[in-house]
Amino acid sequence: MTQANIIEKTGYNKYQSFINKFVYSDFYLALVCIVVFIGWATKCAPVGITGAVILACLALLGADDILPLTINLFSAVLLVFSDSFSDYTYLWPLAIPLGICFVFFLVKNGRHKFTPGKMFFPLVAVAYALLLGGVGTLIKQDFLRSLPDFAMLGLGVPAVYLLYNHYLKRDSQRDVPLYFSKSLMYIGLVICVQLITTIAKSNIPVHEWHNAVWEVGWADRNDVATYLIFTAGMTMYLSTRYRQGWIFLALGIFQYICLLMTFSRGGIIFGVISGIVALVFTIIKAPNKKLHFLYIGVVILGILIIYLCLMKDINTMFAALVERGFGTSGRSSLYKEAWELFKAHPFFGVGKGYVGPHTHTSAIGTYWFHSTIFQIIACMGIMGIIAYVYFYAVRLQILFKNIKNSFNLFCLAVFIGFEGYSLINTGTFVGYPFMALVITMTLLLERTQKDFSGFVTPYNYSTPWGDKIVQKEMEFIEKYRANKKRRKTKKLPSYSKND
Repeated sequence: MTQANIIEKTGYNKYQSFINKFVYSDFYLALVCIVVFIGWATKCAPVGITGAVILACLALLGADDILPLTINLFSAVLLVFSDSFSDYTYLWPLAIPLGICFVFFLVKNGRHKFTPGKMFFPLVAVAYALLLGGVGTLIKQDFLRSLPDFAMLGLGVPAVYLLYNHYLKRDSQRDVPLYFSKSLMYIGLVICVQLITTIAKSNIPVHEWHNAVWEVGWADRNDVATYLIFTAGMTMYLSTRYRQGWIFLALGIFQYICLLMTFSRGGIIFGVISGIVALVFTIIKAPNKKLHFLYIGVVILGILIIYLCLMKDINTMFAALVERGFGTSGRSSLYKEAWELFKAHPFFGVGKGYVGPHTHTSAIGTYWFHSTIFQIIACMGIMGIIAYVYFYAVRLQILFKNIKNSFNLFCLAVFIGFEGYSLINTGTFVGYPFMALVITMTLLLERTQKDFSGFVTPYNYSTPWGDKIVQKEMEFIEKYRANKKRRKTKKLPSYSKND
């Protein structure tokens, strides 16, 4: 080996070492989200997409694990500020360096044995059901119309699962739930700021907000509410992992409040249910329950003060929401249509390319029945029912296998909200970001057998400035234990088993 090669290797090793610390830091997570928000807020695709691609390439060239790319993958959709493809397609050359860096990452980190994972065959079953739905019924044009949807849901979601399963670092001691949850927290905060910005720019008085239909570019209010169910639930999990848990408790409740501001009726119902379940789990899993109750009290007091300041407008707004009711919003005719289609085509349904008499279609032509159950029976018939029963059975088995674990409990809270809302909305048939996110969380549940609970320990710190944080944390732990020995009255908080 020549001296130049040794220098080059050493230089890359230093870069790799720095990147593997940097991408696990809050600074990296925040930086990605700031770039995404600036691109969205300025409606300048070159700024947002170029910045996002540069950060993704830097991570891909140095990272030895796919987990840090979670923030890049699931925040990318937030860059979309309009529904016109021409606003973005001219930037296609950026796909070339991104693709090269992605291939480099795959080759560099894919040297261990490939395993499909527990959810692979359920995903294959769903893909077959999607592809064969409507056999004998669909005409060629309808089948072609369904292909983009099949590519996203039938191929894209399994691809995300396989990528995470193969490239997630195999280290049972690593606190994967902590970093994943923090990634979603940052994404949730960007969504909230986008929603607040949209509302502020609308110049609509507060008491008229319930009549507005907020569009943030990448989503309507229903999809915003759906995404916030995920991010708020994972933020609540973080409140049980840090001594400064009140910060994450406040940020989680802030996201639930933003969910209310979407005025998505179904989102509000199931978001509130999910939020209550998550709050109960924060109490159950709080390392210091007395302190956690104090946090809850302080946050509730803050909400009460805000409410008293805006009481008139808030009362008017939510009274109007109640007046609108929480019915099916015209979905009953869609459900009836789906049932009639199932009766007429019971085995394979009418396929995802079917277009009915109503106007409930997506940008890529999917005809929405606004319900997981009715979408399955209408589009895939009995074959779809069998595939999805298999899919849900394996998913639930993975979730409940270690249900006492903290991460499992908060995933349960999220899934209650998401699956409940999907009974009257489209969530389970939106491949990206929702089902890709669901399947990623399921994979993490599958791979994370250890219960990472209690306050974060020094093992979990991996940042360029981590040594100082570790030192302070260890000083606090030692001081706390010394005081406990002397007083023998105060219970020591439960730390992670890594401590």
